[in-house]
Amino acid sequence: MIFINPLQPVDQVVLGIDPGSRKVGWAVVRARAGRLERLGSGTLQLDERRDLPGRLGQLLVAIQQLLEQHPVEVLAIEAAFVHDNPHTALVLGQARGVPIALAAARGMAVFEYPPALVKRTVVGSGRAAKEQMQHLIQVLLGLAELPLEDEADALAVALTHLRRSAVQTQVPTATALALAGQAPMTPARAAYLKAVESTRGSGKKTVGSKR
Repeated sequence: MIFINPLQPVDQVVLGIDPGSRKVGWAVVRARAGRLERLGSGTLQLDERRDLPGRLGQLLVAIQQLLEQHPVEVLAIEAAFVHDNPHTALVLGQARGVPIALAAARGMAVFEYPPALVKRTVVGSGRAAKEQMQHLIQVLLGLAELPLEDEADALAVALTHLRRSAVQTQVPTATALALAGQAPMTPARAAYLKAVESTRGSGKKTVGSKR
């Protein structure tokens, strides 16, 4: 566990989801007393030999198991984005609907965050390379191994929710200072800034799409 935010996250357990119809990144992150802990994370590999309804059924069972295994209170999921291929956008929308519906059925709050906002919140730039975000998340959470791409995206979505919740619940003066980059230099803020600086210039931009 490590402080990653100069503002104290709200105590809660978040399930972060990077949606897809073939691979789905997931991460359960707990915030408690200003510290963050990864309770679990990984990538769900759906059976590509199955048709879309079959894969969605697999996804439903897998997400149900995650919700039963972890004391999740909130779902944070990557928001839909405009895609050049209408079919791809439709398929991704169906895959996003599975965790959203399961969370809503359990009475959980659901939050959606655009990819660029997630990158900007975690790395500081909405155009950050995937590898840069993977390395930064590894440093911020003190992970022994570099998280895989989809897993890192899910961790980033969960961290984005916790960080934005922290900003929204602090007293106005502290929030204004933090958003303006003028927050006091606490150990937490120093650790975060050091981690960001250590990853700059090391990432390589990767191009690809996932359905």
